[in-house]
Amino acid sequence: MRQNNLSGGSERTYPLRMPPGWEPPVPAFSSEFGSGTNEISMAVIGCQFSRSDRDRLYEVVAGLDLLLRKIGKADHVDLSECEMDGTGHSQLVVTCYWLKPDAMAKFFETPVFRAFWARHSMEGLDYGVFREFFNIPLKRFETLHSGPDHIVGIGHARHSVSDPILRHAYWGSMRDRIEESATDVLEPAGDIEVVEEGPNRIVVRPNQNLAVIRSGQDLTKAAGIEREEYYSDIEPVLRAGMNFLRDNGLEEVNCIDCRYMSLLDEGGESRDHTYGLAYFRSLKDLEQWAEFHPTHLAIFNAFMEFAPRYGPKMRSRYWHEVSVLPAVSQIAEYVNCASGTGLLSGVRS
Repeated sequence: MRQNNLSGGSERTYPLRMPPGWEPPVPAFSSEFGSGTNEISMAVIGCQFSRSDRDRLYEVVAGLDLLLRKIGKADHVDLSECEMDGTGHSQLVVTCYWLKPDAMAKFFETPVFRAFWARHSMEGLDYGVFREFFNIPLKRFETLHSGPDHIVGIGHARHSVSDPILRHAYWGSMRDRIEESATDVLEPAGDIEVVEEGPNRIVVRPNQNLAVIRSGQDLTKAAGIEREEYYSDIEPVLRAGMNFLRDNGLEEVNCIDCRYMSLLDEGGESRDHTYGLAYFRSLKDLEQWAEFHPTHLAIFNAFMEFAPRYGPKMRSRYWHEVSVLPAVSQIAEYVNCASGTGLLSGVRS
């Protein structure tokens, strides 16, 4: 079975970091996509608000969620909440994916979406809206799941799932799973560029080779001791790491923005499933934080003590999606948002 986005073939400019004879301590799997899929479109669309307005603005974002499913025909849509972003506000966020070329762009040009966006981006509103668009070449994308049956994010649109993979659980494995890393070191270039600015609106384009990670932990099926140990041993250090990236990541590790999210059910309640969405200036910056920074080492070490105790019987599930983006066809718009929201945090003054 082909292993999705694992840089294969014998011709490599840059060698794998996988140690000789490597045997992963726990199994992991990768989502696979059909041979006709070359690119994934991903949009992160949200509303930023003061906490007291949460219920009112949940209805706004739930309406967008419905539009994306019914009119946009997105291949997957999920709704999440960030209790506090890097500006001290709350966010409700819809994340959506398309596998069909141009499907995302066509939806955002429809009259129904244009009317929705105009209604919620007028000057003087007491909340902000934003949309971050990413067109991800499949050769610059990789996924990881701790169970073959676990479907989350773009996994909902996958064609199949790999056999257990070797390229994980060692430093450098994330890069090894990205096909284009075999011949491209994926160095960053340029800065986040302001392409349009108005009284209440700013549009930016990310730098070349921005790294985006969406990394989660699903406790919906965990119970008993496993669940208790997750919340006593892992969640506190995970939250500390996410807070570090949110509050100090830009200055210390080139993490432009980090949002620690909870996935929501159809009624707007937490599904006991969290994830971090983080934007790093480059894959190297993400790797450096993961391999060397004490906040991530605490997360990694806690998990590597926890997971082998349960092995195949582990009911909690862990996953991530990582992409390294060419600057072309990536864009983000912020309307009535606080200074420093999302990718605005990386704009040089």
